[in-house]
Amino acid sequence: MDWLLDQLLPGYEFRTRYTRRIAAPPAQVWAALDTVTYREMPVTRLLMAARSGGRARLAGPVVPDLSLPVLGRRTDREAVLGAVAKFWRPHPVSGPRSTTTPEGFATFAEPGWAKAALSFQLSPLPGGQTLLAAETRVLATDTAARRAFAAYWLLIRAGGAGFIRLEMLRAVAHRAERAGPGTVPRTTALPQRSTARMRTARSRQQKGLVT
Repeated sequence: MDWLLDQLLPGYEFRTRYTRRIAAPPAQVWAALDTVTYREMPVTRLLMAARSGGRARLAGPVVPDLSLPVLGRRTDREAVLGAVAKFWRPHPVSGPRSTTTPEGFATFAEPGWAKAALSFQLSPLPGGQTLLAAETRVLATDTAARRAFAAYWLLIRAGGAGFIRLEMLRAVAHRAERAGPGTVPRTTALPQRSTARMRTARSRQQKGLVT
């Protein structure tokens, strides 16, 4: 399959991939992906509250709340969100503004950073079903950044990162399957956001990208 993720971040040093078979066509799954909320993910809310010392109050749609650049999108097939940052810092440091574009992200190689991309991939299956995958890839731009990110990666993996992805896929599946055939809701599926808004919210949500 020709995925946008392979064009944006073909090489990587850290990777996770989770999948879920959903009894709904890609259009319904796509709509559910864009509208699923944190209220449908109780374990995620608990884990994020624990990580933030109780400061996180999550309730709205999950994907729009990430407030990260949408680096690529093919409706009903794939959406890729990504960022360049120093994720391992207590307060993640955002990369240059140029890295919020697909070209800038793909070509960025300045030492001391990590490039992370999260891809939601929808593959049609026989019988009107869909295979939904959530794949995260991370590439460090030098040895020091690789070591720093590796320690952070181990920490978030031990802190339930996999459970968050699995719960999200489960919540999307339940929402899509409840919709029933021919009831795809209206949605602004994974819209681009203004640069000003993205930069205000990115540091708050970047850790969710590599969770």
